[in-house]
Amino acid sequence: MATTYNFPDHRKGDTIEAITFTITVNAIALNLTGASAKMDVRDKEKHNKLKRYTTVASGGLTIVSPATDGKLRFDEKVVDIEAGTHDYDIEITLADSSVKTYILGTWKIIQDITYG
Repeated sequence: MATTYNFPDHRKGDTIEAITFTITVNAIALNLTGASAKMDVRDKEKHNKLKRYTTVASGGLTIVSPATDGKLRFDEKVVDIEAGTHDYDIEITLADSSVKTYILGTWKIIQDITYG
């Protein structure tokens, strides 16, 4: 069963601090050795994909060492997603090729005033 985590409201163009998730199954940390993850952010109304973060090539998600602790970090970054209320989930492909969604929720991005 996926855990619901709603990101705090965030202003477009501002830096968000890193957020670390601990993924557990039956209260035991999930072994993320050999795993990969991706996170899509989609417009809540039209469901268009706005952004994808991954664990590949500095893609915005990081499996924290040691991977056996089940920690996945959403890295600190400037948020360049359009303003609105959005849905997201984090899908993990484990070393055995099984695919599971462990985290999902919403993320409200507020339009910035000073930009450019």
